[in-house]
Amino acid sequence: MMAVKINDLSFAYNDKLILKEINMELNYNEITLLSGASGSGKTTLIHLISGVIPNIIKGKMLGNIYINDNDIKNKKLRDISKEVGIVLQNADNQIINQTVEDEIAFGLENYNYDNDEISKRIDYVTNLLKLDKKAKTRILSGGQKQRLITASILAVKPKILILDEPLANLDKEGTKILMDSLLKLKNDGYAILIVEHRIDVLKEYIDKIY
Repeated sequence: MMAVKINDLSFAYNDKLILKEINMELNYNEITLLSGASGSGKTTLIHLISGVIPNIIKGKMLGNIYINDNDIKNKKLRDISKEVGIVLQNADNQIINQTVEDEIAFGLENYNYDNDEISKRIDYVTNLLKLDKKAKTRILSGGQKQRLITASILAVKPKILILDEPLANLDKEGTKILMDSLLKLKNDGYAILIVEHRIDVLKEYIDKIY
């Protein structure tokens, strides 16, 4: 089963065409890179895949997006988010809790997981991304904050993961920690899409480029 299949997708904001007849496939056990110039429609595309468009942002869409062979055209954002996790670039705008473990637990509590399961998932993602679960979020570095929001998404266990310019605030060590973690997830059956312009840094990790 294919993770994501996009057929002849076009999208316009207020009659301004942003995407035209896009075709794209994301597979499980692959890391795919989406690259391109600023303003070329990359963010619009990932908002379409994740359901932000049209559930929050409105516009005119033609074509189809299938997730796990199901057309998402009329699916609610909450339902799509169980299958597709999206990590945006600005970590500070996404962190709302005072400690790492509370930040990760927040999403899990919204899905009504019990306390034992929440604890297990917090331990797994903090170990994977090398985070101290007791750390205060306000004193984290930019790279640690980026890894924290990634951990918060991963804790919900969506098998399709999208990261929008995840290397923007990471140094060399932080980049290696993140990419090694994503490589492990790929090998565990995840489909991963990275939106990034630093192709040279990622070339040893990626399987396919758009």
